[in-house]
Amino acid sequence: MASRARLYTRYRAPHSNQAESIIEKINVVILDIDNDKFMINDSQFQVKAFTKDEMNEFFEHITSGIKDIYLFMSNISSNTLTLMIRDCPQIKSVYILSNSELDQNYLQEKEKIQGIFTNIDAMIQQFQQDITTLNDQYYSEQSTLRNIDAQSAEAFWWKFFDKCIQYIRYTDIDKNEFIEFSREIYSDNKYQLKQIEEFEVNYQSDRAIYWYTRDTFLYRLVNRTLREQKNLNDMFKLRMILNDLIYGLKLAQLQSSYTSNYPFTVYRGQVMSTKEMQQLELSVGKTVLTNQFLSTSLSSSLAVEFVKAPDDDPSIQGVLFQIEIDSSNINNDLTPFANISKNSCFEEEMEILFSMHSTFLIEHVELYSYFWLINLKFVNDIWDPDFDERSIFSPHADQIFIRQLSKENKQFIALQLLLDILLRLDQTSYGKKHLLQFSRSKYENDLIELRKIDNFEEHYKSEDAVQWYTKDSFLYRLLNTSLRIETIDHIVKMRYFIYDLHNQLAKLQHDYIESLNGLKILTLYRGQTMKINQLDELKENLDGFISMNSFMSATKDLEVAVMFSGDGITTEPDEISVIYDMTIDTNIRSTPYAKIIGAMEDEEEILFSMGAVFRIGTVDEFRNRVYRVKLTMVHIEDQLWNKLTAHLD
Repeated sequence: MASRARLYTRYRAPHSNQAESIIEKINVVILDIDNDKFMINDSQFQVKAFTKDEMNEFFEHITSGIKDIYLFMSNISSNTLTLMIRDCPQIKSVYILSNSELDQNYLQEKEKIQGIFTNIDAMIQQFQQDITTLNDQYYSEQSTLRNIDAQSAEAFWWKFFDKCIQYIRYTDIDKNEFIEFSREIYSDNKYQLKQIEEFEVNYQSDRAIYWYTRDTFLYRLVNRTLREQKNLNDMFKLRMILNDLIYGLKLAQLQSSYTSNYPFTVYRGQVMSTKEMQQLELSVGKTVLTNQFLSTSLSSSLAVEFVKAPDDDPSIQGVLFQIEIDSSNINNDLTPFANISKNSCFEEEMEILFSMHSTFLIEHVELYSYFWLINLKFVNDIWDPDFDERSIFSPHADQIFIRQLSKENKQFIALQLLLDILLRLDQTSYGKKHLLQFSRSKYENDLIELRKIDNFEEHYKSEDAVQWYTKDSFLYRLLNTSLRIETIDHIVKMRYFIYDLHNQLAKLQHDYIESLNGLKILTLYRGQTMKINQLDELKENLDGFISMNSFMSATKDLEVAVMFSGDGITTEPDEISVIYDMTIDTNIRSTPYAKIIGAMEDEEEILFSMGAVFRIGTVDEFRNRVYRVKLTMVHIEDQLWNKLTAHLD
């Protein structure tokens, strides 16, 4: 049986827009209010409107099994209606529009009545505030805290994702992608669209925390997406905002005045599902991970105001988190926290904001009179994705063509994880814009290459990726240099072409192997120059494993490979000619490869995608200053890799 692909590949039609899945539908019923004056064109609301002459239809609808109805009504004097409001558990909140004295019977139901209003605008504003509070405090299917164990690969993966987005240099392209995403989410909400327009004009990166703490679309969209964490594309669209918030927290942390007062305690009040509360109660001594940015306060009395759960709903519990912070976790570079009072829209709240994916130890859980008290300790010094030197997180000027996996397996996995993320993203026009902007910045003084970039912009098609790769142009050089130097920002900006080339090879691979008519073993060659010390490392690592950092070309023709090696003639005295003599088992397909039409049509060029792994056989000098390295392609089922990526599949 053929081995499966290691890096993500896919063949699928573009999926439908999933933006609406983030917004839960809210049931709104309008009774005897002019629809034309009421805002009902919001995709978050499931709206039904009735006149006072349609009372039978109204009663039938609200008793049809729908839950949590928000009722908007005029001041209708009706004992039947009053009893319905009182006895119908489906009605959650009532908003009354009245220019006259209110029927006193309604006042008996003050727990459900959210307000009596003389104009529709004030009523809608109160409703929006109530919905914001509901969304911020409780999501029936999405958890603020996720229970994890000490070996949680998923927690490590998210820490890795957080770290990667901090190595990207952001431009207006990233901002525009986020704005378009926001407009898709709130396409039917005129109020939020107006805020997005203001953001587009006025947002500055150093004001991220201020925008986050304002009552705008930004706070809700960021935390909804983070809570769900199922759509990597949506998470990636937030990358600029997430990076700005993390950087803002780092600066605020350095500037905070509490650095000498340890330990200290912060508080968070909220409501959560009884099911989640029970899970936390059973997890004393274990660690939890926050999906979102976590707001807390230095004031326990302020936090307690948010713990009130409905008395008539046993599925919801009020919770007060009491979080201890000690000096060992200050200036945490990966997931910082800080007092953001000076940066916040609400200075008086004394807010301490924790970055997303902060981790806490559950020390104690106790039930008080009407809420649960949970004692947590901030323990965010674990799961730091440290991949040592010569990794994507430690810039290096030298190009890395191969990795000795006995010494640098962690560094190899780091690059593979980054590439796997990028290959899971959808192709968008913004990816192409990044590629073009990056390419032009690298060749801004080269008129010939700039013309080639213009030609690419006008004529490139995804199905022609291999053809473009083989041209003598900017793409080949930029792509392989970026992969070999391992600069995160450059690799991310090349993602559009990386995606197309990798997936086209995966598609071509099947047809190529079928064309071999059952041939089980291929022998291929690759010629190149190599530093003498690198060859010595291969000699010292016989029977060990190496990986190829970038896309790699090979040929069936030994003499062609010798020509590309220089045939013993090198420009530098510390370099020699090397021929990779590669044995390929055609059942091993963990790395896509296929025959392509290159610059030399009779060459029979075979192109391998990134990350191919080989076992080192023998090394010998078979011509003067030309060394042959025997390699056998292998598929290693890496358990760490499987654990790190399991939650994505």
